[in-house]
Amino acid sequence: MLKFKRNSKKLVSEKLPSRLALLGSVLVLLLAAYLRIHHLDANGLWGDEGWSVEFSEPSSPALVTRNLVDDLHPPLYFVTLSAWRQVAGDSEIPMRFWAVCPALLTVALVDRIGRKLFSPSAGIAAGLVLAIADKHILLSQEVRHYPLAFMWMAASSFVFLLWLENPTRRRTLLYAVLIIAGVYTHYYTTLILPVQVIYTALVLRPRHRIWQLISIMGLSLLAFTPWAFVAVHQLRIRPEGILHSMPLSWETADTLTIDYLGKPFILGTGLILVGSLAFKNRLQWNQSPAVWYPVLWLGVPITISIVVYPLVTVLTDRNLALLLLPIAILAGHGIVSFRRPGRAILAALVLVNGLASTDSRYVQPNWRTMARYVAQNYPTGEPVLMDVRGGDKALRYYLRRYLPPDTQIISLNQWRIDYGIYFQGPVQDLLQVNNGFWVAYWGDGPYEMDSTYQNFGYTQTASRRFYHLGAPIDWYHYDRLPSTDEILGLFGNSIRLHRVKTAFEVRRGDTLTVSLWWSTTETPPISYSVSVFLLDSDGVLRAQHDSAPQNGQFPTNTWAPNQVVLDGHALKIPKGLPRGDYSLAVKVYNSADGQILQILTDGAIEYLIIGTVQVR
Repeated sequence: MLKFKRNSKKLVSEKLPSRLALLGSVLVLLLAAYLRIHHLDANGLWGDEGWSVEFSEPSSPALVTRNLVDDLHPPLYFVTLSAWRQVAGDSEIPMRFWAVCPALLTVALVDRIGRKLFSPSAGIAAGLVLAIADKHILLSQEVRHYPLAFMWMAASSFVFLLWLENPTRRRTLLYAVLIIAGVYTHYYTTLILPVQVIYTALVLRPRHRIWQLISIMGLSLLAFTPWAFVAVHQLRIRPEGILHSMPLSWETADTLTIDYLGKPFILGTGLILVGSLAFKNRLQWNQSPAVWYPVLWLGVPITISIVVYPLVTVLTDRNLALLLLPIAILAGHGIVSFRRPGRAILAALVLVNGLASTDSRYVQPNWRTMARYVAQNYPTGEPVLMDVRGGDKALRYYLRRYLPPDTQIISLNQWRIDYGIYFQGPVQDLLQVNNGFWVAYWGDGPYEMDSTYQNFGYTQTASRRFYHLGAPIDWYHYDRLPSTDEILGLFGNSIRLHRVKTAFEVRRGDTLTVSLWWSTTETPPISYSVSVFLLDSDGVLRAQHDSAPQNGQFPTNTWAPNQVVLDGHALKIPKGLPRGDYSLAVKVYNSADGQILQILTDGAIEYLIIGTVQVR
């Protein structure tokens, strides 16, 4: 059995009853679960999560793996996510929960590592620090592979420490499997291997066993050989590394320090130093080799990331978030280095500060809200185009979720990649066979494709602007305009209804989207509301949606003469509505006094029947 040579004078005695230690670990794990599961779907998917969803879309592991060949990631996480989606579905909560599970296991493993290296109290404190770490919580709530990668690193570390004590066949095999699983999940997990080699060289006697460890690592990595050729290919097609890599600068160091340690960062930094040093008459290097492992785990990945930076840029806040684990272990050790009641006060301070502050967060475009807006104003049968500089995968996920299943959703950026200089060809083909479409534009300056659409007879009939960090994300609807002589109804003396588009068939409990195209001969003096509703055979109102045009975004008193305006209405069909045919009608009125604009097309009537809807 491997035994560490410890200080002869132990400054803080450690005796924690096993039941109390178990209770502490359980409470920490429950806290970690609450912080990660609570509001799991509060924020919509962002760009990288959209990539995860798209890569894991196929049900076949072979297809998932094939899709990743030209990416920068190994396949294990995406294969497991694909299998999980076949069981749990593909809404946000179950997909993100697949990251929560390994995140919670990581908290438990950090607890065990802290116990193994130091004491039960140090393990509980380490688990607590990781449980409330904002960065770890944030990554645990995304459809991404980082929590799984961190779990493999934690599991590898724990089994490695067990192997050092007693290198049984079972532990050797388990250690090898964890190495393989880690490298097939994220390439950065290999950074734990030099940590373990250096640590073994420092603490293990006789030294010949270090070659045994290196042999195990080498044989384990042989299992990576089939994918190694793909990894080389991935590096060749992206020799610059990760496009959004952070610069190697003091500003980056400052950002990551706050990201990982929180504010006040002196608290986290102080705990790490105390965990690395020992109190006697003064601060000095801890003579127990147990502390060397988390110190190496903290220092080696940073050193390697800096050394390889000129060759390949892999410096991102997410990759280096693996440092959260050794930070938690050292901080936990630092907490219990104090005598009672100081350690309890310090633990309470860390807990309150962690729960009361948020030091790591991302502000992402709200693709979910945008997709809902489009769904509420979607003319049935039309394509939806995405011309955005990032996030089209996440946007596609929500459009597919909220729009009819047969909706054609096209990424113009992907078409630019696929067709190159021939990009305009498929765009023109698309414009020729359709009469209208929505397009999202997120870029710099005016929309360059607007002139192309106009050349094919399209005009903007609706627009909506969203913002992300002050930058606009615009949605435009383009139509081949109906003739001004094409009038279904004249409301009052000026407001004209030109066209109606809807599915005319809907299931009970679903939403029926009705699209109306309006114009006016002169700008109305007031803002009118539009009511779209269903009537049964007895003329009884069964469903209704009222709003100013475009849900109040384009009131009638802002319309220019002869400007065609698209107006969408979403009718929620009651679940208990009897099956059958219902009349779809529309009216225009002044919501201030209830005055209805009479329809003058065929006599003076209050509403216009625009079709028959079959409710199934």
